[in-house]
Amino acid sequence: MKYKLSEVMDLIGGGTPKTTKPEYWDGDIPWLSVKDFNNDFRFVYETEKHITELGLNNSSTKLLKAGDVIISARGTVGEIATIPFPMAFNQSCYGLRAKKEIVTADFLYYLIKHNIHVLKKNTHGSVFDTITRDTFAGIEVDIPDMDSQTKIAEILSNIDEKIEVNVRINENLAA
Repeated sequence: MKYKLSEVMDLIGGGTPKTTKPEYWDGDIPWLSVKDFNNDFRFVYETEKHITELGLNNSSTKLLKAGDVIISARGTVGEIATIPFPMAFNQSCYGLRAKKEIVTADFLYYLIKHNIHVLKKNTHGSVFDTITRDTFAGIEVDIPDMDSQTKIAEILSNIDEKIEVNVRINENLAA
């Protein structure tokens, strides 16, 4: 069935707690920026920075859930990853949450990854390339039934896992 990309997911905006407030930083909540996930791996497990509950509650950042997708939307456009556990994120990214009645979270990741070139081609901005909410609304996608989505995502996930293992082996051998 055909959908606009914006119809199959909720777009969640990020934010940054004030850096002048030390009580907002160095807490227990991982806080993502694009440098944490621009490595072509599907999952992002570590972040350079962490925020406190106070920082989360007093800024525009949101907490993504396990299974949500993160995409860089400004500057370095089109880097994506899946969130394996709750994380907050900055305003240069969007969180993408699958509308479960239409698409599975795993399939959404691969759907976005497959359409990265289309998203990049439709960026806006004069100084920095930027993906906006309208970018997602302007892209039409075919969505298969749930069983097909699950099978497709399972095959692609297995391939991604093997690639990541091979990369880590190569890094260990190089070290």
